[in-house]
Amino acid sequence: QRICAMLSSALRGVSGTMTVRAAAPVARACGLARQAAFGAQMGRREMSGKVFVVCCNPVGESFSNAIAESCAKGLKAGGNEVRSINLYKMPKEIGGGEFSPLVSLKERQEYFNEGEQSALKDDGHVKFIVDSLRWSDSLVLIYPTWWFNIPAILKGFFDRCFVPGVGFRYDKVAQKRMTGLTNIKKVGVLTTYGFTEEEVTKAGDAGKVMISGGMTMLFAQPCEVVWKALYGMQGTQPVEVRTKFLDEVEEIYKKW
Repeated sequence: QRICAMLSSALRGVSGTMTVRAAAPVARACGLARQAAFGAQMGRREMSGKVFVVCCNPVGESFSNAIAESCAKGLKAGGNEVRSINLYKMPKEIGGGEFSPLVSLKERQEYFNEGEQSALKDDGHVKFIVDSLRWSDSLVLIYPTWWFNIPAILKGFFDRCFVPGVGFRYDKVAQKRMTGLTNIKKVGVLTTYGFTEEEVTKAGDAGKVMISGGMTMLFAQPCEVVWKALYGMQGTQPVEVRTKFLDEVEEIYKKW
């Protein structure tokens, strides 16, 4: 708009008026400029997403946390809004400390009371996670694979937060489960394995089976799963390999 005003002012000159011949190209130029600005604005709007990143590693200087940083960096560079937590070190604003993966007796007894479970109101960690799940349009899980499976704290994340009324709803009339988090259309997994890919495949890779299979039923249908892993971490992986992996993660999530 400022450029259009400057062009108009310049063409009016001292007389303060603009001829029809002079006005036509200015109008066209301003129209094209407005279209370009609108297109750029819409492009940014379409690209922007809301991503909930969940990391699970108790060691602050761990490779998992380095992966989480690269992931968040890429997402933000791509124009996405990011909420990021480490289940072992929750934000101070919601109580800090570790997320408890244990389902209490009370929680189990209230499990099927959809939307009325006391943890959804009284537990700051659970409340924040559920709010973030409902806010996001994609979820990224970052963790080390231990004993061919996800860490116990991540299992508790699913057990305590994906309760009826959140992860799914039960239609008593139709007598079937209904997807609860249709807002989540994409799931990313960034994980490391101590063993080789061949050994992990032979063992069954329970974490991958659970997340890529059963958990995706709780999200939009179809739900895209993007899996990226680094194998052979039990041996000493060269710095070059780790650095390359982090760079690849940043690039992948920049295009998320």
